[in-house]
Amino acid sequence: MECDLLVIGSGMAGLSAAGWAAERGARVVVVEKASTRGGSAVLSGGVVWTATSASRMSMYGCGDPGLGDVVLQTYPQALAWIRSRGIQVSPAMNVLHGRGYAIDLIHHLDDCIQMVEKAGGYIVYETTTETLLKDDAGKVIGARTVCADGTVDVIAANTILATGGYQGSPELRAQNIHENARNLLLRSNPVSQGDGIRLGTEAGGVFNKDNKGFYGHLVTKSPNWGEERYYTGLSQYHSDHSLLFNEQGFRYCDETEGDHTNTYRTVFETNARAIVLWDKRIQETYATAHVVLSAPPLDKYKVAIENGGEGVRTTNVAELEKFATAHGFDGAQLVKSLAEYQEGATNGWENLNPPRRESAVPLDGEYYALVVYSAITFTFGGLMIDTGARVLKDDGTVLPGLLAAGSDAGGAYGIGYAGGLALAITFGITAAQTAGWK
Repeated sequence: MECDLLVIGSGMAGLSAAGWAAERGARVVVVEKASTRGGSAVLSGGVVWTATSASRMSMYGCGDPGLGDVVLQTYPQALAWIRSRGIQVSPAMNVLHGRGYAIDLIHHLDDCIQMVEKAGGYIVYETTTETLLKDDAGKVIGARTVCADGTVDVIAANTILATGGYQGSPELRAQNIHENARNLLLRSNPVSQGDGIRLGTEAGGVFNKDNKGFYGHLVTKSPNWGEERYYTGLSQYHSDHSLLFNEQGFRYCDETEGDHTNTYRTVFETNARAIVLWDKRIQETYATAHVVLSAPPLDKYKVAIENGGEGVRTTNVAELEKFATAHGFDGAQLVKSLAEYQEGATNGWENLNPPRRESAVPLDGEYYALVVYSAITFTFGGLMIDTGARVLKDDGTVLPGLLAAGSDAGGAYGIGYAGGLALAITFGITAAQTAGWK
């Protein structure tokens, strides 16, 4: 089978690349391992947001400045494209440390599929990609795919890897992030297991092994975990306003950097878990508020407890110590660390260790506490690319014919975060443009 463009993966990055190219006349073949389209994007809230400036991208994304700039510079074009096709777009909203819009994500994905099919292309499901194909000069010219009907070689002028990262592989998580990451809870599609990275490295591309970052949230455990509807309800997004204590009873990070960053840092603590502690002010202001305006507010403590979470609500420090000790934490040290924080926040915030760069307010004595665990949504470490989404070889030169987008491309974010859907669509568009479909 021959086509103009082969896209491996049908999530936000892959379908955006495919739709963009097909709209401009490309015959595109999209190969999807799962039984349906969408990847982890369909589990999201559908908000396409990012940082509002290069300085904020650097501060909060913490990745390669050049790749971060691709997200910033391509974002307006991506939104204009979405609007031009009649996709519903909300008014602008603040999201974390950035700004964006809620879109009808399903409409966008399905419209991309329709454009592919209208241009004479195909999307095939339940099909794995065995290997990339190269010509005698070393250019990637397509891939060998395997489905229930047998093996099919797809020949294409350019191939885009967009399989969604490696968060679905316990072994790769342990190998590339930390041994504790092997047992992370998964708040993602289960089939993104590093296929794109494997294909790219086997063909001569380089994996960005120094980037151990990922996007995720601190969550409470529940017998219902794994049901998609709990991914949001059990996520404790307000940890950036709270305090976090490891099993030894110490604070271990600047919590105000963000819940996603707290999630990353918790992986490196004993058993990748913590106690998150907050007060009545935080409960009323943040723990029961909208995460984004497009989602209904939830009482996160109440939802956690109702679904099997480990928690306590108390005004008694002795009861807080007892709770922590009963759950395998050093309760006495936790109470001591809390007292040290209260003193520092009251009389000397500049001496707090770890610091609190955004805010340092004493807790009011009406405590809410939950045991939380790191959960992963998608990984940041992928194939090394240039600003045109071209996969790079170990000597820094381009691997001809091969591009990567979304979580298969590593480096735009480090341990920070500035929007997953924005990352996917901007690099999907960029990859399609580099492939010749301007």
